[in-house]
Amino acid sequence: MRLKHLIFLLLPLTALLLSSFFNSATASENDNIRGLAHNDLYGYISFNCLDDDSSARFPFTFPISFNIPPCDFSQHGVNLDLDNNFSGMAWSPSLGFIDFSATSTPPDNYAFNSNCTATCNVSNSCTACYNENDQRVYGWGQVISDGRWIELNGGSPPTTMTNYTNPQPGIFSGYASSTFGAISFNCSNDSSCYSFDYKVWFWKLELREMSAPNWSFSDACDTVARKAVFKWSRRGGIQSAYRIIINTTNSTSSPVFDSGKISGTAAQITCPGALCAFTPAYNETYYWWLQLWNENDEATELFQFDTSGTGVLTDNLAANSAANLIDPNLTFTTYKHEFPNPFFTWDPLDIIVGSSTDFISDSYYYSTAFPNSNAQLCVDGICDFAWSASDPGAIINSTTTATTSIIFINNLSQTVSLSITDPDLYTCSTSSPVLSINYNLPIWKEVKAQ
Repeated sequence: MRLKHLIFLLLPLTALLLSSFFNSATASENDNIRGLAHNDLYGYISFNCLDDDSSARFPFTFPISFNIPPCDFSQHGVNLDLDNNFSGMAWSPSLGFIDFSATSTPPDNYAFNSNCTATCNVSNSCTACYNENDQRVYGWGQVISDGRWIELNGGSPPTTMTNYTNPQPGIFSGYASSTFGAISFNCSNDSSCYSFDYKVWFWKLELREMSAPNWSFSDACDTVARKAVFKWSRRGGIQSAYRIIINTTNSTSSPVFDSGKISGTAAQITCPGALCAFTPAYNETYYWWLQLWNENDEATELFQFDTSGTGVLTDNLAANSAANLIDPNLTFTTYKHEFPNPFFTWDPLDIIVGSSTDFISDSYYYSTAFPNSNAQLCVDGICDFAWSASDPGAIINSTTTATTSIIFINNLSQTVSLSITDPDLYTCSTSSPVLSINYNLPIWKEVKAQ
């Protein structure tokens, strides 16, 4: 019998034996962590069977390459859930499965939990977590065959993952520690990428957060109130393009704005702006959706802004809690009108130490009836006023009236500030230029010499 015939006869039997061996493992495209780590003693450790190959390292070393597709036999994978807890299994040809959902208590008795967003314990089969704040991985993995533990935060430097505000989130680096030596999560740790560019990374294009309107009182005071910035961040994966849809109803049909597919890795779009011709209306409620494309030009679903999930409402909070009674979690509301325009003068212009100087507000505000025109004068009883001086020793007659007087007791150069709050509680502030505070000059009298 020829060798190739023997190979084809052995393949079905090999497949049957291997699939029986691996049938308890978890896998693969449903898991969002993949790549290879490396240990000097035991070689490479696969975090997802999608990264296995038949001609080199995984799942076994055969005398002849069978060109077995990834995951056909060695179905395994590691996953990071929305609570930032790890689960699943990695695989080493030498060590076997390494479990991140172990049911045994780790050596530190879950002391790493102080660094976890959600608690890890035996009941939820969690032994490792990721901390977004310091970008470190904490906890343990366990070699199933002999029970040895791998401490993820025990290497030097410890295991980290670039966080969700990074242009390319989800790349692991650093080391884990074990009784059989350090485990490297990225070839950049020791500058060995020239020989083999291995790493562990969060490979799936997943959304972490959407936020709106991202237009603060300060932004509205400095420019206009009718503006919104739509922002998002990814948990991992590569973004090659994006699209946003905005509507006044909970439907993507006939939207008020659809950006279409925009190439790029941007994580926000401003409306109105260079890529958005849409200008929000005053006092209007908006829904919005986001779609992303990965490096293979594969589109995600349309993600909807939802504060009960990944959505974050950033500004105009009072209006959203009161006005959006139909869909308070799915929408954001714009400001009712333009913000007040604070302005003041003073008299006399030459300010003297110890003398009283009048400061007079000439500020204006807008209303729902006239959101950006027919500005009204701010007066006592309509607007709230707040005066302050940079020198705390200055004596302010009234800090809360439209007109006040200030006595400066030092000749320090200083500024005076005024904050205006209109009837809808929109607040803007302004400050004077640096003021020179002078002493009165002495009166000179010429005296005839004796």
